[in-house]
Amino acid sequence: MEIERTELDATDRRIIRLLIDDASLSNNELAAKVGLSPAPLSRRLARLYSTGVIRQTVVVDPKALGIGFHAFVEVTLERTAPKVGQRFIELVSRIPEVVECHTVAGDFDFLLKIAVRDVADYKRLLWSEFEQIAEIKTLRSTILLDSPKLQGGSTP
Repeated sequence: MEIERTELDATDRRIIRLLIDDASLSNNELAAKVGLSPAPLSRRLARLYSTGVIRQTVVVDPKALGIGFHAFVEVTLERTAPKVGQRFIELVSRIPEVVECHTVAGDFDFLLKIAVRDVADYKRLLWSEFEQIAEIKTLRSTILLDSPKLQGGSTP
């Protein structure tokens, strides 16, 4: 069951914004910040989770995993046939360094987010993994320097 956008009231939106800003808030802290007692807050949270408005995720510090280099890669395929695109998705799904894969409309076909240890690791990935994917016509990399909008305001 999906929740309609219009079904979110101001309190729901405040809860969501507070959790985006600090997902470590306890139920009591969150309840106090939105002006509810813990029981009504818990019911609202349960509804937001059960309807898929809030998804439970874990955010890991990439530096703790030895990841210090991120890039966005624009991929143009040789052909845009559905079978070619699906094969590309299947192949990049097997590459753990590809942390996001988005199908896009515009000047290229896919936008990938890559997370690796360093530039040398990125070069290895390009030459050993992407070189093997025959469907790729062109790759264009954009190196991520900083992510000020993310919680903590530093490089992801």
